[in-house]
Amino acid sequence: MQGRSEDPVFLGYEFAREEEARAAASDLDRRFDEAELVGLRIYRVRWNNDFIVEAAFPRSTPEPRLQDARALLGESGAPVHPDDLADYKKATQEGGGLPGWVRRLFGS
Repeated sequence: MQGRSEDPVFLGYEFAREEEARAAASDLDRRFDEAELVGLRIYRVRWNNDFIVEAAFPRSTPEPRLQDARALLGESGAPVHPDDLADYKKATQEGGGLPGWVRRLFGS
């Protein structure tokens, strides 16, 4: 499914510790202005106690700036596949349950 041109580009990175996630989010917030970074959120992953930093950028963001954000987040985080990030967000909004990829992993 193709996104609409106004849909943001989401980057998700997983961190083992909350302090790392908060530091990465804080760095992004300092290095990108409000026009560049249109959303920033930290999720606690309930089933493994890791943390996901989700950053949203306008579709018009130049690729070098997205690469800067990936480099910053990748210093201590691991990239989350966009489908997995979407599944996690959906499960969080539904108020429970595991994302589809987790259910598939365990054969449920």
